Amino acid sequence: MNNGAAATIGTVITVVLIVALLGVGLAARRAQRTPTDFYLAGRRVGAWQNALALFAGFILLSTLFTMVGHNALNGFDAFLFSAAFAVSWLIALLVFAGPLRNVGGHTIGDVFALRTGQRPARVASLTVTLLLYVTYTIVMLNAIGIVSRVAFGVESTAVQTVVVAAAGIFATVFVLIGGMQGLTRLLVVKAALVIAVLAGLTVAVLAKYRLDVFQLLDDAQANRLPHPAGYDLLGPGREYGEGGQRVVHLSKLFAAVVGHAALPYMFMRHFTATSGRDARRSAGWAGIMFVPFYLCTAVVGFGAVALLGGQNIGPIPPLRDLTLPRLGDQLGGAWLVGLLGALGLLVVTGVLAALLISAVTSLTRDVRAMRPQPADPAEELRAARRNTVIIGLAGAVLGVVLLPYNTHALIPITVDLGGIILPAVLYALFWKRFNTAGLRWTIFGGIAVTGALVLISGLMSGTPVAMLPDVDFHLIDFDPALVAVPVTFLLGYIGTVSSRERNDAGFAELQVRAFTGLGAPSPDDDRIPGQPTVTPARLSQAGSDVR
Repeated sequence: MNNGAAATIGTVITVVLIVALLGVGLAARRAQRTPTDFYLAGRRVGAWQNALALFAGFILLSTLFTMVGHNALNGFDAFLFSAAFAVSWLIALLVFAGPLRNVGGHTIGDVFALRTGQRPARVASLTVTLLLYVTYTIVMLNAIGIVSRVAFGVESTAVQTVVVAAAGIFATVFVLIGGMQGLTRLLVVKAALVIAVLAGLTVAVLAKYRLDVFQLLDDAQANRLPHPAGYDLLGPGREYGEGGQRVVHLSKLFAAVVGHAALPYMFMRHFTATSGRDARRSAGWAGIMFVPFYLCTAVVGFGAVALLGGQNIGPIPPLRDLTLPRLGDQLGGAWLVGLLGALGLLVVTGVLAALLISAVTSLTRDVRAMRPQPADPAEELRAARRNTVIIGLAGAVLGVVLLPYNTHALIPITVDLGGIILPAVLYALFWKRFNTAGLRWTIFGGIAVTGALVLISGLMSGTPVAMLPDVDFHLIDFDPALVAVPVTFLLGYIGTVSSRERNDAGFAELQVRAFTGLGAPSPDDDRIPGQPTVTPARLSQAGSDVR
């Protein structure tokens, strides 16, 4: 690849995008009159716009760049893995989207607080949100360094540090001026560009074969990287293997399904919808978008191995990221590589901004809820913006400090941590007996179990992609989520039944809000949720107010 020309083109495209997006953010700032405007765009995001933002929020560097290389290397098994991400949307569609929007909160702490003590609910929400922000932000900023290396050929650590710091600062500034409305528009732009570029690559690959998909697959099979066990590219086995190896990789599928469905920064998108019905429609349409998306990544991946040869497909994740830029160079030269590099930077920065506003909302709202005080929307808005600067810059510094280290293993670790939120939300929404002790056991017990399993897993040591690859003290090869999530469900049950606490009024409040929308705060209500507001008379009206 001509890295010099690609870097120049990519830099120009990136600067144009930055200027345009800052204009979008400034335009969105004019609509920020209340804290809810800043956190949730005033709950006025339409279904289609929210669907595109949900879709874009889910697109990471690994979802696009790494998945193309994964398909080129592992074929059928890689495509099966991508199906797990699509399945996770069924959980969001069927379980979370409508009820969470109808509750009318700002964070998952608002959901927990209707079932448990106010302070424990806020501490649990703040803990998991900030923990996921830290781990995910480290991964995203490391991904910025990967993009600068694989697309622009930047090997200098100093230059990579400047690029990573600039990306962190841009995400902070953008959230500061644009809030959720600006972020939503950024994600819509990101979705449109990802769809356009991926569709263009798919058409270009198919055009090389005159739309003969069978010849494309034949060439991919013929040019595949040989597998030690002799498995074909188009058949099962290259990734999942046999015996215990199948358990290892099936555990990764399980983690992808339960972990991605419950990430707090994705939850917030449901809160921004205009109604519970629109939240469900948004989740459904976003899920539908992922079907052609993953089909296209499969076609591009097979095209990469067919046109480039298996020897150019890296066998481990950091090298697989080179596959898409190399294919871009083959199909369109330096200009396409530059475009892919700029797109990679936008992909990562969009997620960074989404993570940041999620952390800011939790820190501001949940901390204020633990310190009862008179409502002061103007002061809260100032506090939210102040927290944006503090958290954003702290994340950028942390990403720069950890840039030289192998943080790729934090991706599955973050997904595993997301998996422990699923039991807590399901219990809060659907189990009448759930209480404060159950929440503590679920969240903090789940964190402890997940952390212990991660320490003795191949994510920490003993494998090429581990955080400590040169030492080996790992005892398990399967993904920790396979054990941690069921154990977390069990801990939540044990903690709940071991306590005599009951909050039937809170459960009634949550049920009516979640499934009818009755009693939820209005879009302009910035007060911290307090005691149940659904009276018996309003309960009797619920059936006629279902959304």
